Amino acid sequence: MPADDEMLVQVQAAGLNFADTLTLAGSYQEKQSFPFIPGAELCGTVMACGFKVERFKPGERVMGQVAAGAYAEYAVLHPDRAARVPPIMPADLAAGFYIPYGTALCALRERGRLKSGETALILGAAGAVGQAAVQVARALGASVVAATGGSHHRDAAMKAGAHHHVTYDDGDLRDAVMQATEGRGVDVVLDTVGGMASLAALRTLRFEGRLVVIGFTGGRAAEYRGNHILVKNIDIVGCYWGPYQQRRPEETQAAFATLADWHARGLLKPHVAAHVGLDEVGAALERLQARCYAGKVIVNIRHQEA
Repeated sequence: MPADDEMLVQVQAAGLNFADTLTLAGSYQEKQSFPFIPGAELCGTVMACGFKVERFKPGERVMGQVAAGAYAEYAVLHPDRAARVPPIMPADLAAGFYIPYGTALCALRERGRLKSGETALILGAAGAVGQAAVQVARALGASVVAATGGSHHRDAAMKAGAHHHVTYDDGDLRDAVMQATEGRGVDVVLDTVGGMASLAALRTLRFEGRLVVIGFTGGRAAEYRGNHILVKNIDIVGCYWGPYQQRRPEETQAAFATLADWHARGLLKPHVAAHVGLDEVGAALERLQARCYAGKVIVNIRHQEA
């Protein structure tokens, strides 16, 4: 049974995340003690609630984030890290919606202060968080430049809703962004990649631009030169969305009300790149780490007969 402030959820599907690879390697911010069941994102049905849980009840469909344990038939979920699944959203989309779209909205609107009429550059725009960020930026009224690690991901970035596509692996990211924006540059950079791509993206920012760091899928964090930050009055901020959910639960609930509304209006269109079974998770995580997927990978959970 769940603790007094938790819910027991029968998992229907789970979403793969790059952070899962870091957790398994012992290098993620939230470290787990071995042995543990991996997986941070899920969709399922509430089976039981602790007596302190008031927002949800058994039988409701929920999506949410756990520290670990999503790749299983049942998981324990805290209500502050959960949202109701919109009636029109199938389980596979819901299983990959909570983390990418929750992260993207917090990073762009709260941390990046992105406004209608501004321009956003999304690094890693072919990944699940990147595609979500493209759509969230558009929903906020911004123009979007999508940057991917190669031209082979151009179609995925453009289908997500980007106005322009550039690449960051060939060394001319700044020139490509300046050309796409007719020399104006961008107001906000959302960085999932790190490394040299992040340094190049910094140079595309306009006066008082904002660079929001949410990850380092490229393998290492960037080291920024102070003079570049100084002369344009640039803000460099981090966005680790996980703690916000329990530190500011009312804001999280309001954010998912907004995201549900945008999804109902067709502004958000999650893309599932692949479905895998539990026995295929290891191989899928390796492919995810190698940036083989454009979009979300979903684990289908099959329940054993009683």
